[in-house]
Order: sequence, then structure tokens, then C-alpha cells
Amino acid sequence: MKTAVGVDIGGTKVACCLVDPEGNDLCAVEMASLPEDGEKMFRRIVDAIGKVWPRSEDGMPPPVGIGVGVPGKVDRDKGVAVVQNNLPWRDFPLAARLRDHFPADVLLDNDVCMAAYGEWMIRGGSRQETFVYFTISTGIACCTIHQGHLLRGTGFAGEIGLVPFSPEHRLEEVAAGPAIADDYRSPREVIDAYRRGEAKAGRRMESVMDAWARGLYGVISLLDPHQLVLGGSVIQHNPFLLAEIRRRIGSLALPIQQEALERLSLSRSGSKAGCIGAGLQVFNRHPVGKGKGGERWMRNR
Repeated sequence: MKTAVGVDIGGTKVACCLVDPEGNDLCAVEMASLPEDGEKMFRRIVDAIGKVWPRSEDGMPPPVGIGVGVPGKVDRDKGVAVVQNNLPWRDFPLAARLRDHFPADVLLDNDVCMAAYGEWMIRGGSRQETFVYFTISTGIACCTIHQGHLLRGTGFAGEIGLVPFSPEHRLEEVAAGPAIADDYRSPREVIDAYRRGEAKAGRRMESVMDAWARGLYGVISLLDPHQLVLGGSVIQHNPFLLAEIRRRIGSLALPIQQEALERLSLSRSGSKAGCIGAGLQVFNRHPVGKGKGGERWMRNR
């Protein structure tokens, strides 16, 4: 059986899984990130990959490659992590460094692009639609797949979290995970307090959800996507927020745009979207041949 390793690197955690051509994760691991030191962070990634790498005694062949999703700007051709806000790397040759440890091709891309690709493929990979994946986690970003092609611009497209949605702050400065937590220990603690009806948490979450709604309404107005999928840890752990987000977008949208609310949904692959998508991108580069999985990937290359 052909497999690929998918890695999703973030400022909070490293998720890694062994993926088959149908997008099933056969083995998965999560480890805390070490963002205070570049070499320690790299070693953490090597350790995570090692935990899912098939052992020769199990009779499994080596993976056909390693797909890696990294936040921020990536040089895909050179395999370099150019710049990340929440990691200690600048122009870090991640692909080359990983090839020193593992005998496999290494494919590097932006983490949200990897997650978007995986989610799009799991939903059928239609080339007749515009698909947007919008993630709310340590940061906020989105990725658009239009008629089978990822829209990248000159290489830094999709960073909607950098857009100033108020005179003082960018979107992710007021509505990403760290901003939600602020003087609480975590976003989860704030949202749990909000559900209990605590006034302070309620005021914060009202403001945060309004900011999310404005960002999402911007995507709807600009692209009018056939599918708009919400991912990232903040949303995945709190699916009840979807109804509140829809309500707020509905108050912004014109009557002719109300139907777009039904095209807004939560990720089906959850917290594993990034590493599954990274693994599937390996099969996109290395088609597995005829058969159920191979025909699917070759059709969607």
C-alpha cells in the first residue's frame, strides 16, 4: 500500500500523520511546538515524523514522500520557509534539512493551502466551483481553490488576518486565538465562560464573532464561493459558534446574498485537515497509478 507523510506545523503544535491515497490517516501524532528556538523546533518536527514513519519490520514500504504545511510565506520551488510570524525561522531550508533525515521527496507549502487542498479533495475536488477554506486558530487566513487551481497571487495570497477591520487593529489581532485568550489562559476558557453566561467573556466573544463575520462577509462579497469552509482549532472545538456566525453574517448581507449562508460549513477533516492535505499533495505530485485512489488523484492534478 502506498502512503505519504503529512505534516502541519504551527506555533502551538506539530501534527503529523501517515496518509493513504484516499485521505485516510493510518497513524497520527501531535506534539507541542517549540517556537522559542529554531533548531529545537526543527528537531521536534523530525521527532514527529519519526513516530509515524513505517518500520521495515512491519512490512510496509517507505512513504512516497513528505508533505509539509508551514504558516506564512513559503518558497515552494526551493523548499524554504521564508517568514513566519509565530515561528523562529527566516529563510529556513526546511525541505533540504528534512531530506537529510528521511529518504523521501519533500513538498513544502503554506499550511492553509495544504488544509484547503485536503478539505477540497475530501469533498470531491470539483473543478467546477470556487472553494474557500477559512481558518481561525493561532492566526487567521484563507485559501481559495478556483476550478481546481490554488489562487496564490505572487505567493502571499489569502492572508485575510492581516486586513485592518478597524482603524487600530488587523483582523487576527482582535479575533485569532491569542487575542481571544488575552488575560484568560486559553480561547477554550473564554468560550466556556461565554457559554456559562459570564459577562466579561460574553462581551469579548460578541466582539470576536462580529470580527469573524465581517471577514467572512468580505470573502462572500469578493468571491461568492460555492463552498466556504471554516477550519482551525478555535472553530473545530466549538461547532456551536457556527449558528452565531451565520446570524451575524446574515445581518450584514444583502437579501440576494442570504443564500450564501447555507454554503458556509465546518471542516469535515477537523484538526487533521492540514496534515491530511499535506499528505494528499504528495500523491498529487506522485500519482499512485491505476485503481480507485490513483485515478482520483490523476484526475485532479
